[in-house]
Amino acid sequence: MKLFQIDSFTKELFKGNPAAVCVVDRGLTDLQMQQIAIEMNLSETAFVRIEKESCDLRWFTPAKEVPLCGHATLATAFVLFNEGYWLKERPIVFNTLSGKLIVTLNSDQSLSMDFPGSMPTISNESFSLDLEALFGGKIKEVLTVPNELIVIFESLETVLRTNPDSSVISNLAVNGVIVSAWSDNDEYDFASRYFAPNLGIKEDPVTGFMHTILTPYWSTRTKKTTFKAYQASDRTGQLTTEMKGDRVILKGNAIKVFETDFNV
Repeated sequence: MKLFQIDSFTKELFKGNPAAVCVVDRGLTDLQMQQIAIEMNLSETAFVRIEKESCDLRWFTPAKEVPLCGHATLATAFVLFNEGYWLKERPIVFNTLSGKLIVTLNSDQSLSMDFPGSMPTISNESFSLDLEALFGGKIKEVLTVPNELIVIFESLETVLRTNPDSSVISNLAVNGVIVSAWSDNDEYDFASRYFAPNLGIKEDPVTGFMHTILTPYWSTRTKKTTFKAYQASDRTGQLTTEMKGDRVILKGNAIKVFETDFNV
């Protein structure tokens, strides 16, 4: 089985978010896929089986399988287009737990991913003061989607400098906590971070699925439909996002770190 490591949402090696991509050439059990993900010890390991008209795609963190992952989907599409598995002129249709996801290779070699959007709702929990102490900044809104908590700060600086306690974060949501704030600079429209210790990830470097939540949110607040997004992790990452009906288009780049043969 071929295995690739790809840095997603970046044009530079050792930036963005690393993902492992396993091109599955025979059946693997769920246990085997989970064990490989634990062995790779990255935020996501993708398993893709290539069919004639579409591809089956699954994602595993070191802790469990997840229903949607942006950076590992980008990494998988990058591998298929650039390693000769898929014609560059044909969009890839991935069959996933989140339905069909479509990825297109653009003329500038970036990749556009067509994902379902998810509009968050106001949280009914009344812990904003505790959250302000945890994150060290004033909160504008607290929202939720299934398994995730979203905290919107009044100041961009809070997003950039916060260093929350993982043991507290793990009790706030099933998966993780998204934090974000609007930016007034010319480099990007909003910044965000994602803390997910329950998925085996203290902080995810760049999170595609998170932007399927934040894009609808910021679109309703600003009346804009396209955004330059920045993920303010140590590795950093950049992507552009666009609302199209109830779908979100995520556009980014990727680069190969290495490839190898993996025997199971």
